[in-house]
Formats: sequence, structure tokens, C-alpha cells
Amino acid sequence: MKRWFRGIWIALLSGTAFLSACGLKPSPTYYGSPPVDDDMEIKGPEKRPNKVELKQRLEAIKTILKQREGAEVYGPPEVMEEYNSETRQLIEEAAAIEQELKLMDNR
Repeated sequence: MKRWFRGIWIALLSGTAFLSACGLKPSPTYYGSPPVDDDMEIKGPEKRPNKVELKQRLEAIKTILKQREGAEVYGPPEVMEEYNSETRQLIEEAAAIEQELKLMDNR
């Protein structure tokens, strides 16, 4: 009787572990600077971004910030400081883009 129960118990735990491993995805942890889309870079005064490009860049930044919101950063204090600095830069860039979009709407 114990052998039968033990076999069912192991099968049940194995199935549960398999299902939970398939269904749950860990939140990503980001290291280094955020990805930069080459198409979004402004090169010189002659290239001014249009409204669509700014909105796309703003959405990309918001997505990165959303992912960074719950991310866990491991490492020495320098790594955490750099990560926080990059996050602040992204927030400032998002605010600048929002301001530019407001100016474009007022024109």
C-alpha cells in the first residue's frame, strides 16, 4: 500500500512541477544600458524626429521602465548605482519626449 501511494505521490509532484515550470516565466533581470534603436537616434540638427518616431521611442522607453520596475539587480553597489542611474536617465528622456510631443501638439 505504501509503495502504491508513494508512486502516485511522486507522479503528482512531478506533474505539478512540470506544469508550473511550463506556465511560469521568471521576470527578466537587465544588466547594462538599455537597448537603443539606431533608427531613433537623432543625428545632427538637420534630422528632426517626427511625431510618430517620438511616440514609438516613448513607448519603447515605457516598456523598458515597466520591465525594470520589478527587476531584481544583483551585484556590487556600483552595479546597482549604474542601474539606478540608467533608470533615471530613461525617466528623464521619457519626460523630455513627452514635453516635445506637447510642444508639437500646440503648434
